Amino acid sequence: MLGNLSPLTHQGQMLMKLEDVQAQKGSWFRFSSQFPADSKTGWASGKTFVVSQDTVLVDYPVSRIIANGDWVNLDLTNDTNPTLPGVPHPTTAQAGTLQMYPATVYILYQISVGMKKGPYFSQFYFVSQSNPPVYQLGSSAIQSGIADPVYRYLGAQYPKDSPEKFPTWFLYSIMQAPKMIVQLYMDGGDTMAAGVLYGKATVVFRVNKCKLSEITAASIAGTHLPIGQNQTINVTAGLVASVTGGSKGDTYVTNSSGTNLAVASGLSVVVGANYVVHTGSGSAIITREKDLDKWQQIQEKATYIPYYNELTNY
Repeated sequence: MLGNLSPLTHQGQMLMKLEDVQAQKGSWFRFSSQFPADSKTGWASGKTFVVSQDTVLVDYPVSRIIANGDWVNLDLTNDTNPTLPGVPHPTTAQAGTLQMYPATVYILYQISVGMKKGPYFSQFYFVSQSNPPVYQLGSSAIQSGIADPVYRYLGAQYPKDSPEKFPTWFLYSIMQAPKMIVQLYMDGGDTMAAGVLYGKATVVFRVNKCKLSEITAASIAGTHLPIGQNQTINVTAGLVASVTGGSKGDTYVTNSSGTNLAVASGLSVVVGANYVVHTGSGSAIITREKDLDKWQQIQEKATYIPYYNELTNY
């Protein structure tokens, strides 16, 4: 749900464009298995997808006038309806949320965060079980928070860190994923002391709408032969077998030396030529070795989408 290019990429801004790092048709994404396998995010949990159509880019600039030494929250979810443009609202809470989450499954929003220059910074966190901001250290003695006069600067993201013209900060949203909050703090200091009480912060969100189709090892394989229970199969040259252990603990493979190797229930192993597979109460899939290599390469090259607790629990 969060990605940040290395600051070293700033050195290559003359050679790189935002389009070079945005997803496009044919891009791969791999979701963490930490996403709950429920009715909300179960469609994505632990799965790999390809962007199946041309993406649609939507520029979404958001500006806030903020009193010096004060802050506002930008809630990216679809939780509350926004007010009509130009209609004033008395409090920030009544401004509504920014509606940056997809409304249907199999849609991913890749959101670049570009900040226009100004005397402000941002903090970022997920609202779930009182998790702390992402960009902080692990010590409980220095918990960062936007209201703390010292630790509000801990892990702060400034416009120079993800500038409007070359953003390096990316957020990823799917329908009903945990709430993401960007906090903007106006830090004008003495430059705003001479009668200038407010400053303007502008963040340009560029929402890259991606339509996803799931891909599996089976879907890319030229040869894909499922093997049921209580079967014995010799794996021949050029093929591999993915073997999944059964509930009875009677699944095993035999190597060329005649040694039996058990496959535990629910676990999977991959074996090559000269192995014999005994499925027992388990199962196996026979495919070509080069297809397995292709699948592993996709897993390695796919953009990994972590769940929020993988970003806040270390």
